[in-house]
This record gives sequence, structure tokens and C-alpha cells, in this order.
Amino acid sequence: MRELFGVPVSALAVVLGLLVVITLAAVAALAVRSRVLFKLGIRNMARRRGRTAIIVGGLMLGTMIIASALGFGDIISHTVRTSVITTYGQTDELVSARSTDQPDIITLGQGAAARYLTAAEAARVMSAARQLPAVDAVAPAISEPVAVRNATSRASEPHVTLFATDPASTTGFGRIRTTSGHEVSLRDLAPAETFLSKDAADDLAAGPGDQLVVFAAGRQQRLTVRQIVQYDGTGTDGGALLVQLRSAQQLLGVGAGVQQILISNKGDEVSGADRTAEVVTALQPTAAALGLHIDPVKQDGLDQADKQGASFLSMFSTMGTFTVSAGVLLIFLVFVMLAAERRGEMGTARAIGTQRRHLVEMFVFEGVAYDLLAAVVGAVLGLGLSVGMVRAIASALTGTGTVTIRYHLTLTSLIVSFALGVLLTLAVVLIASWRVSRLNIVAAVRNLPQPPKRRRRRSWGLHVAWTLGLGTTFIALAYSGKSAEPLLAGGTLVILALVPLIRLLGGSERLTYTVAGLGVLVWNLLPFWVYEGLVPGLKMGFSVFVLSGLLLVAGATMVVVYNADTLLTALMWVFGRSRHAAPVVRTAIAQPLRTRFRTGATIGLFMLVVFTLVVGSATSGSFVAAYNDKETFGGGYDVTAQTSPLSPIKDMDQALSVAQGIDRADIVATAGQSYLPVQARQAGQATFPGYVLRGLDDEFTHTTTYGFAIRAAGYGSDREVWDALAAHPGLAVVDAYSVPRRDNFGAPTVSDFRLEGFYLEDKSFQPVPVEVRDTQSGKTLRLTVIGVLSDTVPLAMVGISTSQRTVAPLGVAATPSVWYFRTAPDADPVVVARQLESAFLDNGMQATAQTEAQQDAVGASLTFQYLVLGFLGLGLVIGVAALGVISARSVVERRRQIGVLRAIGFQARMVQLTFLIESLFITMIGVVIGTALGLIVAANVIADAAGQPGMENLHLKPPWTALAIIFAVVVLSSIITTWLPSLKASRTYPATALRYE
Repeated sequence: MRELFGVPVSALAVVLGLLVVITLAAVAALAVRSRVLFKLGIRNMARRRGRTAIIVGGLMLGTMIIASALGFGDIISHTVRTSVITTYGQTDELVSARSTDQPDIITLGQGAAARYLTAAEAARVMSAARQLPAVDAVAPAISEPVAVRNATSRASEPHVTLFATDPASTTGFGRIRTTSGHEVSLRDLAPAETFLSKDAADDLAAGPGDQLVVFAAGRQQRLTVRQIVQYDGTGTDGGALLVQLRSAQQLLGVGAGVQQILISNKGDEVSGADRTAEVVTALQPTAAALGLHIDPVKQDGLDQADKQGASFLSMFSTMGTFTVSAGVLLIFLVFVMLAAERRGEMGTARAIGTQRRHLVEMFVFEGVAYDLLAAVVGAVLGLGLSVGMVRAIASALTGTGTVTIRYHLTLTSLIVSFALGVLLTLAVVLIASWRVSRLNIVAAVRNLPQPPKRRRRRSWGLHVAWTLGLGTTFIALAYSGKSAEPLLAGGTLVILALVPLIRLLGGSERLTYTVAGLGVLVWNLLPFWVYEGLVPGLKMGFSVFVLSGLLLVAGATMVVVYNADTLLTALMWVFGRSRHAAPVVRTAIAQPLRTRFRTGATIGLFMLVVFTLVVGSATSGSFVAAYNDKETFGGGYDVTAQTSPLSPIKDMDQALSVAQGIDRADIVATAGQSYLPVQARQAGQATFPGYVLRGLDDEFTHTTTYGFAIRAAGYGSDREVWDALAAHPGLAVVDAYSVPRRDNFGAPTVSDFRLEGFYLEDKSFQPVPVEVRDTQSGKTLRLTVIGVLSDTVPLAMVGISTSQRTVAPLGVAATPSVWYFRTAPDADPVVVARQLESAFLDNGMQATAQTEAQQDAVGASLTFQYLVLGFLGLGLVIGVAALGVISARSVVERRRQIGVLRAIGFQARMVQLTFLIESLFITMIGVVIGTALGLIVAANVIADAAGQPGMENLHLKPPWTALAIIFAVVVLSSIITTWLPSLKASRTYPATALRYE
């Protein structure tokens, strides 16, 4: 990736690297000046290696999350960039009669064949381009989809790219090499010979000498495979045939015409794109005079690669916020426990003259040592984790042909993740060190509880005023910006103002924090319609989920920590009758009640991660289940197909009646669509971004079951919209991705084409005028949008859809190239799709059963869902590590207590059970409350989304099985983690423990 949240990655790596160097240099200078404190700080690492390993393992997880998100973005970005380079090679710009700017996703359809440039036009463009100082090479070319059958192996492929250029102009566009590495040239080909790319050879089971039959533009030609080659720049990252330009012109019957002019800028396959703006500006007058378009294909492709990588990085970084937050809690918890263990030692040191800053320095030295080890290990393991996550996605996409993963990790990602891990951990260490250094010397020396800090009434009053002021400011920002985040934060701050207010009025600590915690919970668990009622037009995004999760966990933790004795009462009511269980349970729960901060941090840690898992899995699982509906996905049809733009089928019913190998009774209805790459904009907008125009025939509009998310005023039903579209030329509908949303929880952006003036969540909208321009003929159509398709409509319908009568003025470009088939009840759509491909191979037909397309889409979504669950589940590892640290330290910290218990009659097994029950108590509270909060938030999200038209079949469907397995593993892991420390505690001799100081 080149950018991270809009900042160049290389610059960010330099800045963060310098910050780390400066920080470590400052720590090193401090260590040189205070060598005794440095030795005291790091001595425990070598003395207690087991504990050091646990601490480093826990601290590294935050860095691991950051590194895995960066690595995932690297791989996705590199995969797309590699695809772009494979497609265009050294070509940086294309000059043609029709713009190639289309949606950024794979959709159904191919544009009609573009007008070919005459020899005179091509010569004029090439002459002008060659005179530019930034241009390295220029060549005429043809790159068209054709169908191919291997007469030798009997294999066939409906879509192979026919690439041709002038052999005399190939210098500067890369070299063609055989699979053995030998360089070859198009000059070596005879008129009836071809080079075959490795991908095409695999698809056709072909080798040198095989006889191929090529179908294009109603013609057939036999070609002999000369060699299997590798070459970047054929116009596709899939299979290709490479022939001489004159051979392709003869096959296609275009005379001396060429489809496009290839331009290569000075520089390599990547750096050449940096000069695209210069070339386009200089060549634009020549192209405009001829009515041609210059497409910066390389620059656009590389930019799209970086956008996709940044999109995945942003998504995983946002989701990883919870895990990183859990890691921060763990870091804080570790150093609080270290301070508790050394409290007597610290008190004695302070008593003999050590300053508070000296204690801070010792903890900083120790923290930096842990920090560096954790950051190195976490960064390396995180990048490895990203490879594993991408492999999981790749396995789900195997066989779909949609993507080939290219693994690539950058040094800058390693540096950024290492630096962020070091700086984040060090910041938390500094805060924790400052906190633990604020101790009462007498209480510390005598090992007494820290005396509570008394606040004056004036201090409480200032806290009330400050909190209320900040809260009302956030709420005002919410009203002005229509944003949900400041509304939630402001409301929470206003509620938290009750803490100093109740304390000011003399309320107890329990009452104060219980009321505040319950208020925070209620405020952040309200249904979305309540917030929207308070702030009309409120906008929400994925960050709301992050913020509400953190606030809910904070509120729930306050309630639990200050009311945990109620749970103890309930447990004693259950186990109190047992003479053996009662003392164990009471002792196990007493310690968490005594150390509220430690208990709250650990419970909050578990609660935070479990909440994230439940919300993420429940919402994504519910949406996947809603999309996994045959009728909704298929729109009333069972098979979709697209034909080559060179060989369209004008009358499908007639073609089916004479087709070989198809039982006409198996197909009961057909419907067609035109597919036209166009430029489109809402009337009044300045730019014309590239998009897709679909012309629907009457059969499709009269029979489709696709629904709408929102309809224009005056249309009472989905059927009214479709009937109006068919009856009145000039009306249109658009996909849901072309309309802004108030609640945007990760909807993809497929194009720069966007409507304005209303939101998808509105109940209706006024019809929107849209201008659509054919990039080849220059004709402009003025349409009126009256509907927005539902989110459940598949990506095959992306674009602006109107009637075929509306697009008829665009001429041959409006010929249908997309077809829908409804099969008979007793026919198998998968078999029918194969029969269609075979029967219409000459037309380059690619047919897919809707059930297979649906299974591929749902399967990929489920794999991604489980991948996200695994990514978020790393936070549970932090929770388990926290329990391990707590248990290990508790054995040392409570050694005298263990001795007393053994002395008054506790058996070894009872001591062990005490530690196990304590661990289980903390784990179960976090899991249960986190699950409850997550389900409520997920229910709010689903209820809000289900209120939209077209989403009626959306219901809350958490993946109970997956969650049950995860939580069972967590509980079991917590027991195993606590087992060894509890076993050590049970084997402590009373006499030895009582003498422990």
C-alpha cells in the first residue's frame, strides 16, 4: 500500500521510526544516568523467565493485530496491483473510441464492440504520441474476447482474450517468453499460428502443436499453437491468444482498423504511470479532434488497488480496535499487579529517600524491555497471521475464477506495526507507572490498603460542571453535524456527571457507580430509532459500533464491580449448604471483591472481546442468511448468461429453437438486457464518472421479482415502478450503492457515480434527473430515476437500469448481451447452464446457474465471517493471558494468605479449587454479560436494517454453534491457564508460606 488513512506509508514509517529511535535514545540516556535503577528495573526479567514469557505473550497481541491488518492490506493491494500489471504490462494509457471506465467490481455484462479506429486515425494519434518526451513507445492493438475450442483435447472456453499488435511496434512493451524462459516475438508466427498464454493453455488443456478453433464476429478460424508463453499486457489477467495484428484484423473482418492505441510512458511498469497526467494533457487535443478517449488505465488500476488495500486495512483496523483496547487493559493490569507485588519494597524505597520519579523510571525500564520483545515478536507474527487470513479467503474463492492471490509483505508495514506497538505500549506503561508510584509510604511498608483520597466539596462541584459542559458540547456537535458518535459520547458524559453529583450529595460509592453504570448502559442500548428521533437525519457508521462497545463495557463493568457481593450472596445460597463447597466459594469470590480495579479490568477485558465477537458474528450472519434466499437472489430467474460483444444474440427465442443439445421445454422464459459502459451524472453535477447503463426488455420488467429499497413519490409498490419503467421511456432505476446512506456500516463503493438530495433510509424521494452519455457516439440520454434497488439484489444488477426502448437511440450498442432464463420445475439449472454454454460457444456465452452464483457468494461471505471471528477472537487470547498473569501473580502476592488457609484446615485440593473458581468466576461474568450486551446491540442493528423496504426477510440469526465452540474453548483455556498456578499454590507448605515476607 502507498497510503494509510490518507498518509503515505513510507513517510509514516519514517516518522514513526524516528519517534521510536528518539524515545529509545531518551530511555537509554536515562539508563546511563541511572544505572542502578536500570538494573533494578530489568533484573526480574531474567529471574522470572516464565512470567516474562507470559507478559511478553500478552503484550505482543496488540502489535500483532496492527501488523496483521497492515499485512492484509499489503497482500490485497499487491494482488490487485499485480492483476493490473499483468493486464496492461508496460501500457500506461489507451486511446480508443469508447472509454473503458467502468464500475470497480465484477458485474454481469460486457459492453458492445467499440468502433475501430481507421488507419489514418491510428497513424495520427501514434505520430502525436511519439513526439511527447514522456512517451517511451506506441503501438496499435486489438484486445477482444473470443470463444475457443481445442480440436485436439476437445476442451472449450467461451471467453479468451484475442490480443494482437504490430510486431514492429512491440519494443518498449515488454518481452514475450516461453515457459522455459526463451524470448520469442510475434514476428515468429505464421498467419495461422498463435502463442497461447499459460492460463489459456491450462483452461484449454492445450500444448504446442494443438489445433484451436477461434469463434469471433460470426467467423471461425483454425490456429496452431506455436508455443505456450508468458506475457504481461494482453488486456487481461486471464487466458489470452497472441497473434499478429494483420491476422486478428482478418479474423474479425475489420480491414486495416485497430481497436486501440497502446502508450507506454518512460519508466518501468509502475513508475511510468506517474507521468500519465503529463501525457494525457499533451495528447488530449489530438484525441478530442478525432472524437477519441484517452484512458489512464494503469494509474486508475493502481489507485484502485491502493483503495482496496486501504479499505481492508481500515476495516480490520477498526475491528481490531477492540482487541487493541483489550491489550491496553492487559498492559495496565500487568504493571498494576507488578506494583502490588512490590508494594512493600517500593514503600521501603520511598521511606529511605527514593523519589516518586525513581519508581516511575524503574517501571519504565522494565516496561521498555518487555515492550521491545513484544513488539518484535508481535510484528512478525502479525504479518504471518495476515498471510494465514488471506489463505483462508483464497481457499473460499478457489474455483470461482474471481481472484488469484499474490502474497506480498512490505518492510514499511513491519516498521509501522513495530513502531506503533512500541509507542502504544510505552504510553500505557508511562501512565501505569505514574499511577502505581502514587502510594502511601506508611500503608505500603505495613502492607495495608491504600487509604482513599478525600475530595473537597468544591472539587466534586468542579467535576460536575466540567463533565456536564463537555457532554453538552458533544451533544451540540451531534445536532449540528447530524453525527451519532458525539451524541452517544455526549449523553454518556452527561450521565457520568452523576458520579461527582451523587458523591457531592453524600451518596455511597456503590449507589454512585451503580446509577452511573446503569445510565450508561440504558443510554447506549436504546434502539436506533430513539436516537434518530432525538436528532432528525442522524448519520451512523461503523465507528458507532466501536464507541458504543467501549462505553457499554465501561458501564457494565462499573455495575458488576460495585455489586459483585450480590453474586456472592446468590452463589452462597446455592452452595452454602455444602460443608466443603461453602468455604471454597466464599474465599474464591472474596479476592475479586477486594481488588476491584484488577477485577474490573479483567472482566472488562473479557466483556469487550466477547461483545465484539457476538455483535460482529450475529449481524454478519443475519445479513448472510437474508441474502441466502433463492427468490431474492434470482429475481425470478434460474440461469444468467452473457455473450461476447463481437457475437451477440439478437433473438434468443429463435436461437433456442434451433440450438443443438438443448431441450426447449427446459426453458420456459427468457429476458434480455443491454449492457453499455457510459458516463453518468445527476443533472447539475460537474463531472461525468464512468458507469453502466442497462436496457431491460419488457419480459424482464414484467416478470422480475427484484425489490426496491426506496421508491419515488407517487409509486405505491415495486410492481408499479417496474410497470412504469416498461411503459414510459426515459424512466430508470439505480442500484443501492449509488445512493448515500445515513447508516453506513461498510457498504461498498462501486463507482464515483452518486445521487444527491436524499438518503437510502428515507421513506421516498422526488424523482431525480440523470444524464447518461455514450462515450463512443457522444449521444446523451436524459433519464429520471424513480427507484433504488434493494441491498439484497445481487451485484449483477449494478448500474442504471432503464427500458430497451430508452436505449434504442444508441444503435447497435443497445443489442442485448446479458440474458436471464427461467427453467421448468423439473429441469436442473446447472445442467441447463452447461447446455447453453455448449450450444452457444460460437457466441462466447458464459452461463451460470443462480444457485451456483448464490452459493459462491454466500460461501465467500461465510468464510469472511469466520475469518473476522478468528481475527476478533485473538482478543480472547489476551483475556486468557490476563488470567494467566493474574493467577501467577496471585500465588506470589497471596502466599501468606495461602499459608493461613492451610493452617486453619484448608486442604491442598481446596486451595487449588479456590484459584480455579476465582478464574472461572471472572471469565463467566465477562462472557455472559458481553454476550447479552452484544445480542442487544445486534438486535438493534438488525431491527433498524429490517425496517428498510426489501429487507423484510432480515432477522437476527446469531451463529450459536460457532459462538458456543469459541466460548467453550475460552472457558477451558482459562481453567488450563489457571491450573498450574493453582497447583503451585496447593503445594505450598503452611510454615514456609507464613514466614514469607
